[in-house]
Amino acid sequence: MGSPILMYHKVASPSPGAKVLGHYVKPAAFRRHLRLLKLMRLSTISPGDAPSGSHSQIAITFDDGYENFLTHALPILEDHHFTATVFVVTERLGRTDEWDEGSEPLMTADQIRECVRRGTQIGSHTATHANLTKVPLAEAESEIRRSAEQLAALEIGPTPGFCYPYGAESAEIRKLVAQSGYDYACTTQKGQNHATTDRYGLRRINVRADTGVAVLAYKLLRYRSDAN
Repeated sequence: MGSPILMYHKVASPSPGAKVLGHYVKPAAFRRHLRLLKLMRLSTISPGDAPSGSHSQIAITFDDGYENFLTHALPILEDHHFTATVFVVTERLGRTDEWDEGSEPLMTADQIRECVRRGTQIGSHTATHANLTKVPLAEAESEIRRSAEQLAALEIGPTPGFCYPYGAESAEIRKLVAQSGYDYACTTQKGQNHATTDRYGLRRINVRADTGVAVLAYKLLRYRSDAN
């Protein structure tokens, strides 16, 4: 049957000079999204459980590990009794998103530990946010492996998930992720997840600044309809 996976980046108002405005979902909009999920009687699961999940379940993911996940998104998730998975860039903790805006702060190791204590699952988004298809395969393997080792060093419990920066992946990259011990990996591809979906090619629904409640409801209802 399979469950949908939502993909967010930032829950905040755009910073001055922000360039990728679509990545910013304002807190009030995020709260409306979660109210919709409640009205649809959905419960949250890990992305890794999506292929075997039901239509009454959903996974919520956040790419990059922004500080505004802790300050803005997590309290709203808690208000609605939902959990999420955050994919972090392990060698950029406590710094900024130099691959994107360059001004948005990323969570520190201690902030990540606080999120975990409050029910958040953490996964890998590589060590430096590298485009894994544009670097030599040995470098891609190092990005994936180092990130796994650095997550283990945080001592935050299981970190089974991986997410490809820029959605850039291939059959070889998927194999490297599997060999590094990850249980699943998320792409940026649209579509359904079901029992036969490659666990290292999980599909997601992109949620952007302009995704209103009606649009999100349409995407989720279409997902259910297409899966039947």
